[in-house]
Amino acid sequence: MTLGFPSRGGPARRLVAICAAVCFALAAAPGAASAGSVVQGAWSFPSAPLLGPPAVEFPAPLQAPAVGSAGGVTGDSRGYVLLAPIRAYSVPLAFEGKPGPEILESDGSPVWEDPLGSTMTVGGVARQIVAMDLHTETYEGKRALVWWQGYITPQGFGNGSWQIVNQRYQTLATINAPPGYELDFHDIAIRPNGTAYILGTKVVKLNLHCCGGPANGALYDEVVFQVDIQTGKILWSWDPLRHVPLKDSYAKAPTAKGVWDPYHLNSISFGPSGNLIVSARNTWAAYWVNRVKAPYEGKVLATLGGKQSSFALGPGANFAWQHDVLQEPSQQVSIFDDEAAPPEGKQSRALLLALDFQHHTADLVHEYLLPEPKLAGSQGNVELEGNGNVFVGWGQLPYFTEYSSSGQMIYEGMLPASDESYRAFRSEWIGLPVGQPSAVAEGAAPGAKVLASWNGATQVVSWRLLAGSTAATLSVIAQAPREGFETSIATSSSGPYYAVQAIDRAGRVLGTSPAVTVKATASAAGHAAHVAGHTATAAGHAASRTAAR
Repeated sequence: MTLGFPSRGGPARRLVAICAAVCFALAAAPGAASAGSVVQGAWSFPSAPLLGPPAVEFPAPLQAPAVGSAGGVTGDSRGYVLLAPIRAYSVPLAFEGKPGPEILESDGSPVWEDPLGSTMTVGGVARQIVAMDLHTETYEGKRALVWWQGYITPQGFGNGSWQIVNQRYQTLATINAPPGYELDFHDIAIRPNGTAYILGTKVVKLNLHCCGGPANGALYDEVVFQVDIQTGKILWSWDPLRHVPLKDSYAKAPTAKGVWDPYHLNSISFGPSGNLIVSARNTWAAYWVNRVKAPYEGKVLATLGGKQSSFALGPGANFAWQHDVLQEPSQQVSIFDDEAAPPEGKQSRALLLALDFQHHTADLVHEYLLPEPKLAGSQGNVELEGNGNVFVGWGQLPYFTEYSSSGQMIYEGMLPASDESYRAFRSEWIGLPVGQPSAVAEGAAPGAKVLASWNGATQVVSWRLLAGSTAATLSVIAQAPREGFETSIATSSSGPYYAVQAIDRAGRVLGTSPAVTVKATASAAGHAAHVAGHTATAAGHAASRTAAR
């Protein structure tokens, strides 16, 4: 990842609140309405005041989702959208919202956020703690959320840890940096045997006369490590410095002081035979790495792209400064082709290439483009979905898009202009948070309204409203369908005590909020904030401890 490139343009943006109300809202029962508002580009919820996910906007019409999938009651048939927004360093604007991993419905309504607001001082400079690369993985046979958490260095690397949490948003494991290295955010690959492949970075001294640099030069040595997730033990490693000539880099070596970044590894995947596929942004190439034992262990078996490609690239199959090279079925690979920076092409693209290992050719199967040509100076990813659709995160550009199997764009979301997300994914997810739902009572009784939410809960289809003269004598007075992250329920009950119950599709009570009163709204909101942040407390504390070291 390289930070600091030209600003972004785009069509006029429309607030997700408008699109959600017009395009995607479920039919609301009398007395129930979607609550929450967008303030300075971020969502604001009275029942969850610590949250502040950026408000996604939609430059293009959306394809209406089919509500109610195996991925969760609140999701649609294509799954949720997973993002980890950070400040866009290419524009001189403040970040809109709060950084942190977040899950959205297709209409942009938040489902879950772990807000990260802390900073740490590094070399006298305050660094924002952020999340990167939120996605789902299978860990110990179950679905889990995975993301990187730490701070981003000025050189575009990361120093942090990988977090793995279960469906209850409780920490299952934290992967820290191997000794002597900083743990980078660019990728992780979790394997069924309880190991993970990660990227570690450190500075090494080296004579760089070979490439126009000084004799007393220095470079970033990036190493792929296979580690045991539970113990952190290093089981295997691959260092491109031993296998990829420095002369293959398109990044110029500094002539005097400065640290060279000749490789910039940014993705890890596996071929059909189990060999590693490693993408190196600054050599414009991906490498198939032998994982068998010596004497062939670590040997580069094939190179796609760059100065020494093993494949002849057909028309349109060339790429530059790429990210996210992934093995796909039928000997195909997907690639996010940045084409910058510095610029090599006129627009960034998502590519699908067909590889012929027998004849050593790579041909373009399809390219996926934005409606208007734009360049992403860094980041980006391509995800082939099970239904044949292709989902693309545009990295430094604020967009995420989806295409049909025929290549037609059917979905386009856009973060605020000051925000970006390293990768973006669609994924099924069932969230079963610990703790309780949150409730806030507003207005005057009778005629008050109660706001209900539960950060991360995907199985809620409706809310029951309870009221009573004391907190111990509450009874059900109404039920309303869930309307987005926060549901507003009007009531004529004089209360003065209110609570809400989250109800699933089978009519079961999933959780009950603490009782609140209109007069105690401020304290109730504080309690709701505590509950809203509770789901990710363990993961956040683990990352904070890692960063503090």
